[in-house]
Amino acid sequence: MIHDRSTARRIALQGMYQLDVQGDSFLIDGLQAFVSETSDDPKIREISYFMAKSAWGFHPTADEWIGRIAAKWPVYRMATVDRNILRLAAWEMVNYVQTPPKVVLDEAINMGKEFSTADSGNFINGILDAMLKEHLAQTGRTL
Repeated sequence: MIHDRSTARRIALQGMYQLDVQGDSFLIDGLQAFVSETSDDPKIREISYFMAKSAWGFHPTADEWIGRIAAKWPVYRMATVDRNILRLAAWEMVNYVQTPPKVVLDEAINMGKEFSTADSGNFINGILDAMLKEHLAQTGRTL
């Protein structure tokens, strides 16, 4: 199941990237079709679609949070893949409490290294670490 969620995150990230580039019309016209082409496993497709759609719905909130933390680096100027990794991680951290925060951070950092630049892992780690500290302080949760 852990591998399934990692795979689903990567597919969700790719769907979110397309949403970011193509706009909300892709949510209606293309996300489900895209996800259905990505895996033979119906469970992975279901999780991927849920994650992408839910995280995209959360992205205005995530963008405000990311923008406040990375005040010197506006969200719209971030690399498209990096901002969507951050959006997905922010959504999962806040809305999918079954995933331990450490896993969310590790997965996001690894996706940054895998899909973006050599510096993305550190960039993503710095922002998510600050987000996690805020989130834990607000919710009273612990690692």
